[in-house]
Amino acid sequence: MDGMSLQYLTDTRRKLHALAEISGKEYKTQAFIADELRRMGYKPKTIGTGVYCDIGTGKRRLAFRADIDALPISENVEITGMSDHAADGVMHACGHDGHTANLLNVARILSGGCKVPIRLIFQYGEEDVGGSAEMIENGVLDGVDEIYALHLCPELDEGKIGYCYGGMFAGCCEFDIQVMGKACHCATPEFGADAVKASAYIAEAAFSAAERAGVLINLGKINGGAARNIVAASCRSEYTLRFYDREKCEAVMLDIERAALEADDKYGTDHKLMTVTAYAPLINHAIAVDTVRSVTGDKCEPVPPRYTAEDFSNYLLKTTGCMVWLGVKSDGHDSPLHSDTFSFDERALLTGTELFIKLIDAYAQKS
Repeated sequence: MDGMSLQYLTDTRRKLHALAEISGKEYKTQAFIADELRRMGYKPKTIGTGVYCDIGTGKRRLAFRADIDALPISENVEITGMSDHAADGVMHACGHDGHTANLLNVARILSGGCKVPIRLIFQYGEEDVGGSAEMIENGVLDGVDEIYALHLCPELDEGKIGYCYGGMFAGCCEFDIQVMGKACHCATPEFGADAVKASAYIAEAAFSAAERAGVLINLGKINGGAARNIVAASCRSEYTLRFYDREKCEAVMLDIERAALEADDKYGTDHKLMTVTAYAPLINHAIAVDTVRSVTGDKCEPVPPRYTAEDFSNYLLKTTGCMVWLGVKSDGHDSPLHSDTFSFDERALLTGTELFIKLIDAYAQKS
């Protein structure tokens, strides 16, 4: 593993950690990645605030993707020990600094020569703006034959690779329902139209529909009304729906729209249903998972699917590939993703680099 360069992984990860930027605003991160690639002798290209880089020539490429954005979280540096590398109010709490450092390390190794055509994708906006879809629309998958990605996992021991056949991350539909009513005094409700009552009616129907379909729904925020003795003139409800079967998701959304129309008839309100974000479920291709297992041996172990979402799913709708978990659990490093105490030992990234290099070798053998 000496050639994998733990020093480069550590230095690069910490530089990226200090540059942490939210989705769609990864300007300094983009510049750092592009400068690193140019220093290695490559000619990087940009899409939005993302970067991609081709290595070698050929019609059908093997691609690897790393996401580069961070979260609006203030890091607890007393726990993470990253006081010298923490950004102000923004944190790589989902491990994207590790993903990016790993892929840059692969680029460093390949600069000495590569057997097959490779595309390295450094994707912006995974956490919020749907960067994968935008990069795909702008041609980042053109000519790509297979694609792989990894995600850090604090529940999996360092040095392990977690695989999952089929569904690994749930699809996600985030939507808001705005109900417009008419205010009046609660003593004379016949003169008003109660937006809160209508919203409650819709919520009850939404949970019933999701339960029947076997999908997960959460109503995370409600904001409505002006005072305890006033019939509410408006109410806004914010939902997320998580699913593995898109037909079930569509059926639940239709049931929710029907319930909203019924609420309007019952309470005299009007409504708007607005989709905020929609991600497809991440469905790994069996042949790609088989390839990962074949090159990792006893380092690989099965893991269950989750109801979190990942926009790598969009790549897998277009071409063969899979995502795997990279274990980072070790003494003092077991905080969950998206927490202000999440961190990891950079030695865990050595396994990620080794995996990608072995996947390149396997691709070369069958090309």
